[in-house]
Amino acid sequence: APTPRRLFDLGAATARILAASPWRVALLASSGWSHAFLTAKNHFLYPDTPADKRMFEALRSADWQTWRNCTGAAVEDSGQQEILNWMCLAGAMSELGRKPQVTGMLETWIFNSSKAFLIAPPN
Repeated sequence: APTPRRLFDLGAATARILAASPWRVALLASSGWSHAFLTAKNHFLYPDTPADKRMFEALRSADWQTWRNCTGAAVEDSGQQEILNWMCLAGAMSELGRKPQVTGMLETWIFNSSKAFLIAPPN
């Protein structure tokens, strides 16, 4: 699988191409973040909510270097395999100089994974 950094860079390249195009485009990321059934260190019982909170804070504050420097080992350790979808979005936002205007995170212990959202309209 591609590394988080490679996905971040893919998102940045995609943003450059789309920004130069004549089309209006919305970029989306969809997924749960840490999943209980992927988090061995929690005995597959509950998600790695502290790791989700760290990534969410980096997202909320537009700390794109935290996203770009995230390692595959960290993703696997936290059961955050689906957060890789968000790596592309973070790369695109970094490339475009976007910052989230609206963010939210639903921390849950019963739905198997945390949920996050953001809105970052054009400047």
